[in-house]
Amino acid sequence: MTGSTEKDKRDRGKRYLLILPCSKRKRNVATAPAIDLYDGPFYQILRKQKPSNLDVLILSAKYGLIEADRIITNYDQKMTTQRALELFGNVRRELDKAITKCQYKHILVNLGRTYMKAFCACDDVLDQCNASYATGRIGERMHQLKGWLILLQKEVNHD
Repeated sequence: MTGSTEKDKRDRGKRYLLILPCSKRKRNVATAPAIDLYDGPFYQILRKQKPSNLDVLILSAKYGLIEADRIITNYDQKMTTQRALELFGNVRRELDKAITKCQYKHILVNLGRTYMKAFCACDDVLDQCNASYATGRIGERMHQLKGWLILLQKEVNHD
C-alpha cells in the first residue's frame, strides 16, 4: 500500500473493510485483479453489491493478505492449517498497513476456520477496530455478507 493521500485523510472513519478468503472457483483468465479472478459465491455477491465506501482485503493461499485490486496469476493452492500458520506474519503486517492507512468505521472478517488461523496474531488489532466476524457455514456467511453490504449501500445513498 502507498502512503496516505488527502482523500485517505478525508475518508478516515467513513470507510469499511471486508476481509474475504480466496476462492477455489476462478475465472478462466491467466492474470487479473484478485477481486475479478476469484469467482466463488462471496465474490459474486460482492461484485453485484459493492458499495463505494468499501475496501476489500483477500487472504490468498498463494499470495497472503492482498488488496482486492492486486493483479495476480491464476493458481491452484488450497489453504491448509500449515499454510495459514506460515502466513500469519504477512497477515499481521498487511492488516497493520491497511488499518494505519484508513481508520475503518467497521471491519467484517468473513473467513472459514482454516483461514482464521492466519489471523491468530491479529486479535488485538481487530478488537480495537470494531471488527465483527461472519459465522456459520458458507450459506450463513453469504447471507450475513449480503445483509452487511446492503446496510453499507444504504449509508452511501444517505450521504
